[in-house]
Amino acid sequence: MRRREFLASPALFAVPALTRAENREPRVEEFERRIFNRINELRCECGAPLLEWVDAIYSEAREQSARKAELRFPGHVDPERGDVAQRLSTRGLVWSRCGENLFSERGYDDPVNLAVVCWWYSAGHRENLLNPAYLQSAVGIAIDPDRRIYATQIFVTPLQTQKSPATSSHRAHRLFGRG
Repeated sequence: MRRREFLASPALFAVPALTRAENREPRVEEFERRIFNRINELRCECGAPLLEWVDAIYSEAREQSARKAELRFPGHVDPERGDVAQRLSTRGLVWSRCGENLFSERGYDDPVNLAVVCWWYSAGHRENLLNPAYLQSAVGIAIDPDRRIYATQIFVTPLQTQKSPATSSHRAHRLFGRG
């Protein structure tokens, strides 16, 4: 299905009354998990490893969305807390690579499919979605008083612990029957 066909399809807009904009707030956690699960489905279809949900990353993603809803600053750099790398480090999270996808909309009853479609058709966002180096992630959502939804997905490559030479040597010796 082509992009225009997908965006114009009735399935994208056919949503039960339960998910109308006024009923979105109680379902924020459901939306977060559905976006995360859909991204994992796409990664699986494309041969990338599944992402692991990490609560510490979730806390940062949720806070970033809440700050964007409150302060309405553009882009990825929080005026007080910096970019995603600075924010993760400030939280004490250790990583070797990180990325972030942002989404904002107002007026759709269910933001899940639209967020995923918008990220999918943006080269930089899709690169984050499918990057096999990213192994951990979470999605955080906030809704402002005007009913605009803000979604943040943070991607992390955990810092690999280096094996000490003694450990590597010992393992090699055991594999070859020495020691």
